[in-house]
Amino acid sequence: MKIPALLITLLLLAVSLPSFAKSKDLRHFMFVGEPTAAAWKFLMDNPEDRKAQVAGAFKALGGEVVSYYFGLGDGKNYITVTIPNDNELIQAIYLMRLPSGLLKSYQVIELMPSEQMSKALKRSAELIANDKTVK
Repeated sequence: MKIPALLITLLLLAVSLPSFAKSKDLRHFMFVGEPTAAAWKFLMDNPEDRKAQVAGAFKALGGEVVSYYFGLGDGKNYITVTIPNDNELIQAIYLMRLPSGLLKSYQVIELMPSEQMSKALKRSAELIANDKTVK
């Protein structure tokens, strides 16, 4: 399957998963992919800004591509996005890449804003202080 076909599949998800409209909440994710040799060949044969294509697909799903980077010297791409708060949609986006054979490795990481981490650290300290099972 070629990369443009994958984008068409992503657009079709917008039609097949209408539940994404249930919530206006957006969650933040980073997709980390390591392309296979076949994917690199496709990219080299079709050099263009991939962010523009991916951005259109995520927009159709109610999301947004925040950034799209390739790591220097590590052969991976790093895409940060906002996606509607819909676990089925998020999982469907993740799963659609797995059967393509275009990625050696693939990871989706949910990101937490710094201010939320600050609150989590304070809350963790409270939990530790109240934990009677560890001395």
